[in-house]
Amino acid sequence: MRIATKWVVLGGMVVFLSLLTVLYSAAPYILATYQYERLVAERPSSRAQLEGMLFLYSAERIEITNSLWGTNIVLEPGEYCWQYKILWREPIDVIYDSSDNVKYILPSFE
Repeated sequence: MRIATKWVVLGGMVVFLSLLTVLYSAAPYILATYQYERLVAERPSSRAQLEGMLFLYSAERIEITNSLWGTNIVLEPGEYCWQYKILWREPIDVIYDSSDNVKYILPSFE
């Protein structure tokens, strides 16, 4: 009886660790998809509005050539690009004009 119990516990631990691994790899993508779709649906007009809608992210200014979906975009004078990494991993890139108005929202996590 004890040996069977040890195998059940060991099997449960393997299943738990497998689920944890799947969640770790899938959660950033799922959350990025959710946040991107929300941004597209609600259409924030300013940087402050957009950043107020996002959560669990890091942000940095990037060159447009470093955006996976923005490589063919030519920025107008004064425009710039910020990359928001959802759960510090999956990027959503946003191009702003010189007045911090949202021009494009790019799903670079795709």
